[in-house]
Amino acid sequence: MSGGQKALFYILSILIPIVGIILGIIWMNDPEPEKKVVGKNCLIIAIVVTVLSCICWFAASALSILPAVSGY
Repeated sequence: MSGGQKALFYILSILIPIVGIILGIIWMNDPEPEKKVVGKNCLIIAIVVTVLSCICWFAASALSILPAVSGY
């Protein structure tokens, strides 16, 4: 697997996390060690991006209702 392919899969894992999760699940069971490492990294990246997106969404939601609750 070339460096360009790895970078492409990592970028796809960031932009479209479901792709990273699918690639990670498939390639972590591959007998080739290089694909296992790339699959694990894609899975980790996708999970981290998903968690950070949820945290940012909840924070933005909380900040948007804050003026209504505080009475200003």
